Amino acid sequence: MEELEKAGHRIVGGGQTGRQEDGQATWDITDWRTGEAIAEGVGDYDAYGEASQRLDPDGKWIHIDHIEHMDTPQMDPAGVPASLAEALQEWLDRLSTTDEDVAAVVGWSVEEVARHREEG
Repeated sequence: MEELEKAGHRIVGGGQTGRQEDGQATWDITDWRTGEAIAEGVGDYDAYGEASQRLDPDGKWIHIDHIEHMDTPQMDPAGVPASLAEALQEWLDRLSTTDEDVAAVVGWSVEEVARHREEG
């Protein structure tokens, strides 16, 4: 972390934080080290991405989720292209993806999906 910060990167956190009655997702972007709220809004994944690009036009921010995965060996399931694996991970991370949808894809019960999502 310190090396990245010394190189001029800002470590951020955040993402989707909830869902409103109209079905729109709420999101935020926070400074990982201080917890400072940098931005928050309502909208889909694209709205979050647009805010990130607008606030970080030089691309110096690194989301904490990406750092946590830097030292983790990447799964290489046989026959699954990396681009599909990334798309599936994004789909799983969205609050709009219901436990029921995940259960239908992976063959688990809704309860198993909910338990694993809560455990992170």
